Amino acid sequence: MKLEEAAKYAADLLLSLPKKSMVRVISHIDADGIAAASIIAIALERAGYRYHISIKRTKPDLIDELKNEENELIIFSDIGSGYLRQMEELKSNIIVLEHHLSYDEPPSNVMYVNARLHGIDGSRAACGASVAYSFAMAIDEANVDLSQLAVVGMIGDKQYFEDYNKKVLEEGIAAGYIEEREEYLFEGKTLKDALENSIEPYFTEMENSNNFLETNGFVPTKKFEELDDEERKKFLSVITLKLLEQGCKDIEWKRKVLYGKYYGNLYEVSSRLNACARLHEAGTGIAYCMGDKRAGERAFILQEKYRDEIRKEMRELEKIKPDEREKYIYFHTDKPPLAGVLAGLALSYLPSFKKGKPVIALSYNEHLDVSARANYEMVNNGINLGEAMKCAAEKVGGNGGGHPVAAGASVPRNMEEKFLEELDKCL
Repeated sequence: MKLEEAAKYAADLLLSLPKKSMVRVISHIDADGIAAASIIAIALERAGYRYHISIKRTKPDLIDELKNEENELIIFSDIGSGYLRQMEELKSNIIVLEHHLSYDEPPSNVMYVNARLHGIDGSRAACGASVAYSFAMAIDEANVDLSQLAVVGMIGDKQYFEDYNKKVLEEGIAAGYIEEREEYLFEGKTLKDALENSIEPYFTEMENSNNFLETNGFVPTKKFEELDDEERKKFLSVITLKLLEQGCKDIEWKRKVLYGKYYGNLYEVSSRLNACARLHEAGTGIAYCMGDKRAGERAFILQEKYRDEIRKEMRELEKIKPDEREKYIYFHTDKPPLAGVLAGLALSYLPSFKKGKPVIALSYNEHLDVSARANYEMVNNGINLGEAMKCAAEKVGGNGGGHPVAAGASVPRNMEEKFLEELDKCL
């Protein structure tokens, strides 16, 4: 059975409900989860249904929070694979639209639509938003415009435009809702801004780049597009060498940028949704996706604030020597919303983080939150962070999971050392 066929069964379950029925939607608190929830909400509204959305982080009591609600239908998107067994306790029909690793069989009240069950790599080629898109298209093929938000989710989860994701992108382009443009990474920016404000790639020791630029013969206030061919070639050569010295391997200065008919640069939209999620304004992200102009303005402000916080924390991380276990490197942060992105950036761009090992970020909320990042070279060599996080967390009374390349866990506050020991064994 293809993913689209499974999505059609899920759509038929929805469409069996009377119009104006209330549908409960639970989605994950990241850019992909917000995009997925927005796709579902728009599709539900167009089909004549009401909805109530909650954006949640993974935690042990997620299902318990829903037990006292009376819902005829609950849709989980980009979250749910780790809760299948517990869903049997909910007194409603459930649709789960997922791409994460699953470990349990779904109970009888759950219609489980996971890209992985249909031969699609959920780490690279299908995200929560692209699975939500398949559901929306099964409801009505006029929802092809929602391919824009599906692509936003793919970008947010750092996926590839291959297999099912490629199909979604091609449908959006063919229908006139998505356009590809080739652009340099630093277009529209001064050289100073390009180095000091860039997050991906992240340049170390660039809090003030004037000396670096002037030493190499560049005017800091000159814009990238004002460079002539020789200057541009020299500039890109100099900063490529800088990244190589930082231990960075994958370096690109020109890329295909995707623009949506309704949203503009879809990479920027993804960045804004991520900021909304991390700064506890997921509702702003949903409203932005649904076309609210004021929400779009607020999302832009949150994006700038979020980027400022990332740069500040990365400059602090440059100064520390991370802790190391046999199979991974780890550090603590007092900024839980930034943990995952800091781990990923440290892995890729900070020379003090030994290459070849996953990076783990630890932060404290009501629980100990754990964010883990690897790269595909590590995954090809046998690393599976999703399985390791689940394995270690469950041994200390927590829960965890995710993808081979990126995963997370939530464990009791007093179990840090035991968790770290178990994680070394599970990896």
